[in-house]
Amino acid sequence: MRSCVLVLFLSLPTAVAAAAQPACPAPKAMRFEVAGQVRRSDLAFTEGLEFHDGALYESSGDLFGTSRVERIDPASGKATVLYDGGHKYFGEGLTIFGGHIYQMTWREHRVFLRDMKGAALREFTNPREGWGLTHDASRLIASDGSDHLFFLRPADFSTSGSVLVREGNTPVSQINELEYVNGAVYANVFETWRVLKIDPASGCVLAAADLRDLHTRLNEADRGIIDAEGNFVLNGIAHDARTGLFTVTGKYWPLLFTGRFVEP
Repeated sequence: MRSCVLVLFLSLPTAVAAAAQPACPAPKAMRFEVAGQVRRSDLAFTEGLEFHDGALYESSGDLFGTSRVERIDPASGKATVLYDGGHKYFGEGLTIFGGHIYQMTWREHRVFLRDMKGAALREFTNPREGWGLTHDASRLIASDGSDHLFFLRPADFSTSGSVLVREGNTPVSQINELEYVNGAVYANVFETWRVLKIDPASGCVLAAADLRDLHTRLNEADRGIIDAEGNFVLNGIAHDARTGLFTVTGKYWPLLFTGRFVEP
């Protein structure tokens, strides 16, 4: 009952805020065209995923494993552990800005600034839960599982603003892993097969894709792994600016899929 009361309390100001803004246009139907796949050398509870200098960088949570920062060769799938935090915290969103790795934690309110080898340089405080993390040219952009995106100052992780994410005039909650590409934020919606393309200025969902087809591309053994545990959901979006390809995956998925998001 406590959680029901909390949801009601939080949804009222959100509904008022949504009603006070012009409705967003209906989102376009977007699809993910698979161009390739690679089998990773180990499994991880993927929370953050990002391309940098030709490699994938990943932050993982400590459910069914440990909280790590890894570098993955996108050609071979070989993962190299840069830092293993064990069970001291639950690793969440990750992004690389200014030559440093920012790694959030889930409920511990800790944010680690790391060098590119994974060593911690500094620690910040996050006033919210940590879910997804990305950046534009000057700001970090984070999600906390709600229906908002938050804009943060890289120097100290302080909040400079936020935007309500909406489809039409309906707020969209459970915004999770993020990737900023060409002026838009791509976001997983937690515990769904959906990826949204969001305008960070207005919060409007510009396009939406259903990636359920990826499940059929897994072989029987791989499907058995992810179907055996409800937590092994789609999560992880990275974009390689050199090729224009995205990489998507899920928590404890054996495969990384590459491809393009295509709009009509």
